[in-house]
Amino acid sequence: MPSFWPLIAFALLVGMSVGSFLNVVIFRLPMRESIIRPPSRCLSCGTRLTLPDLVPVFSYLLLRGRCRHCGRRFSPRYMLVELVTGLLAVTCLIVIGPTVYAISVFLMICILIVVFLVDLDWMIIPDETVLLLAGFGVVLNMIGLARGQVGELVSFTEHVAGQIWTIHLPASMVGICVGAGLFLAVGWLAERVFRRPALGFGDVKLAAAVGAILGPGYQFLAFFLYSVLVGATVGLLLLALRRHRGGAEMPFGPMLALSAAAMLLFPQHLTDLMMQLYG
Repeated sequence: MPSFWPLIAFALLVGMSVGSFLNVVIFRLPMRESIIRPPSRCLSCGTRLTLPDLVPVFSYLLLRGRCRHCGRRFSPRYMLVELVTGLLAVTCLIVIGPTVYAISVFLMICILIVVFLVDLDWMIIPDETVLLLAGFGVVLNMIGLARGQVGELVSFTEHVAGQIWTIHLPASMVGICVGAGLFLAVGWLAERVFRRPALGFGDVKLAAAVGAILGPGYQFLAFFLYSVLVGATVGLLLLALRRHRGGAEMPFGPMLALSAAAMLLFPQHLTDLMMQLYG
């Protein structure tokens, strides 16, 4: 497939450029600064960065991670975010194909990258990210891109006064309720068991947004179980490395974001795997 390689290269470059913008969002959004103005600048000397300083990944490598003007080092995380975002764009292209849905999945994963790093740095999940994710879920449900059914509905049937009544609700809206309700219940139970707050309300809102995307079925259940598994693994690893004291707070948003991104890329495979593990 020789003609496919230019498309992969294009996706990589676009993805890295988007990653450069995500770095700005991750830095400014928690501080309620504009993500558009002022232009990017060196945080040490305040000099405005120009094109030679802003080429994703390559500028960092050519400048050896230093400011071209004052020589102070930049964090390598900026380059890693650009590189990972570029690779995720290529992954979406290869796994899903050159479709509108692939672009939608990539944009949702970009939002999850912001959630991952902002919660890791600040222990908060910005409402803007949650609203954007939920909006994607509702729109994809309406136009039928996510699971191939336009306006996919969830039906509820009841017997009332000898008659059968059926109510049809959008899967995305039911998913929001299921996601928020499940995490509220888990947080309430964990708080009673451990006698301290276990889940922040930002985690609940993020779960609701993921419910809008994945729907209220087995995909969301798999997402929930993967999040718990990843959280437990990371917690035990940090305890083993003595990087995390028992009883100290650890953000759960990054685990949710990581699991949600994986489910967006491989929904059926990961769901089947989890359901097999749990019988």
